[in-house]
Amino acid sequence: MAELFESSSIGSIDLPNRSIRSATWSGVGDENGFVTDRAEHIYGELAKGGVGLIITGYQYVMLNGQQLPYMVGNYSKDCLNGLTRLAQIVHSRGSKVITQLVHTGARANPKLLKTGDEVWAPSALPDPLTGKIPKEVDKDEILRLVEAYAAAARRAQDAGFDGVQLHGAHGYGINQFLSPAWNQRSDSYGGSVKNRYRFLGETLEAVKETVGDDFPILIKLSGNDYVEHGLTPEESLQIAKRLQDDGIAAIEVSGGSAVSPKNLGPVRQKIRSQGDEAYFSDIAKYFNENLRTPIITVGGIRSLKVVEDILHDKKADYVSFSRPLIREPDLINKWKSGDSATASCISCNGCFESGLKGIGITCKAKASKDKGKE
Repeated sequence: MAELFESSSIGSIDLPNRSIRSATWSGVGDENGFVTDRAEHIYGELAKGGVGLIITGYQYVMLNGQQLPYMVGNYSKDCLNGLTRLAQIVHSRGSKVITQLVHTGARANPKLLKTGDEVWAPSALPDPLTGKIPKEVDKDEILRLVEAYAAAARRAQDAGFDGVQLHGAHGYGINQFLSPAWNQRSDSYGGSVKNRYRFLGETLEAVKETVGDDFPILIKLSGNDYVEHGLTPEESLQIAKRLQDDGIAAIEVSGGSAVSPKNLGPVRQKIRSQGDEAYFSDIAKYFNENLRTPIITVGGIRSLKVVEDILHDKKADYVSFSRPLIREPDLINKWKSGDSATASCISCNGCFESGLKGIGITCKAKASKDKGKE
C-alpha cells in the first residue's frame, strides 16, 4: 500500500514522497518569455517546501503557441540561460523539477503573437472562446510542431531539468489533436482514435529519440473533455494504453477545459469539504486499474485524509497540487511535521490576478488577510 511519505521513482527520477506540484501558469516570464527573478523566487520557495516533484508552468515551444502574457517560453536557444537558472534554484533547495511543454494550438492569443505568425490547430474550426478560425496545419507544419517539442525537450535536458511533461489536456494543442471535438481532419491524423493519436505518438517518439531513455517523459492527459463530442474516459484510456506501449513514464489524469461547464473544468471553485476534493480521482482510478504506468491524480486536493485515501484505495500512485502550494508552498513539510490541518486555500482563483499584472502568481486571499493585520 502506497503512503505519502515514502520514497519512490518515476523513471530515473528518485522522489522522497508521493506529492507533486502540478503545472501552473505563474506569470513569471518577461515579454520574450525569458525566465525572470520572480520565477526563481516562486520555484525556490516551492523547492524548500518539501514537495517531491515540481512541474513548471507550461512553456510554449513555438512563438505562435503562446496563450497568456508573461508565459515562460522554451522555443529557442535564447531561452536556455533562464531555464538553466530555474533548474539550478530548485536543485539547490533539494527538490526535483521537470518542465511542462505546450503548443496551445487554437487557444494561442493572436494579440501576443509576432507579426505574421498564424494561429495553428488540427482543424479550421471557430474557437469557442474567441470565435476566430485558426489555420488547419498541413503535414509540413505538423512536422515543425513535432520538431519543436523535441527541441524544447532537449533544451530542458541541457538546462538540467529532470524530465519533461507534455501537456495533452485542457483543450490545448495535443488535446486538440486527440479530441474529436476539435479534430475533424479527414487525413491520417483524424477520424479514428488511432489516427488522432498519431501526432502525439510522433511527438513522443521524436522527444525520446532526442533526449534518450534516461530522461523521463510524462504527460498530463484529459480523462474527459466534458464537451460535446469530446474525449470520454473510455477513449482516453485507449490513448493512455498507447502511451504506455510507447514508453510514457507517468500519466497525470486531468480533464475539462475553459469551454467546459464551470463545474466540470480543470480549475474549480467552492471546494468546501472533503467531498468536493479530488474531482478527477475516479477517472484516475479507472486508469490505474487498467494500466501499469504510474498514475497521478490532480484536482482540488486539499486535505491529508483525502491524500491518504487516494493512495490507500489505489486511485492513483501520486497526488498533485496546484493552488494550495501557491498559498502554502511549505504544505508538504507541514504535514510531514505532524500538522495535518487542511490546506488553507479557499479556491477563489484570485491567485492568477497578480500573474496577469506581470508580478507572478500570489495568494490574493492571504495577501488581503495579512493586510488586515497591519
